[in-house]
Amino acid sequence: MRVVKVTRKRQITLPKDMCDILGIKPGDYVKVRIEEGARIIIEKALGIDELAGFLNPGYPLKDLARRLEEERKRSQR
Repeated sequence: MRVVKVTRKRQITLPKDMCDILGIKPGDYVKVRIEEGARIIIEKALGIDELAGFLNPGYPLKDLARRLEEERKRSQR
């Protein structure tokens, strides 16, 4: 168990070794929920590249999030 400080903006820093174990990198998302009224559970959220092939296995999805972002930016011009 670790103790981390909550900032004025109610932010916490996840310990590096824990992030390394879970594969959480800067820019990733995490899911946060309250359990049993007194516990905060933080879980790694799957990214779009990890979820995209779930329904269509074998479809080339490498860098899908980056390609979608590029397409969104092109369409805004």
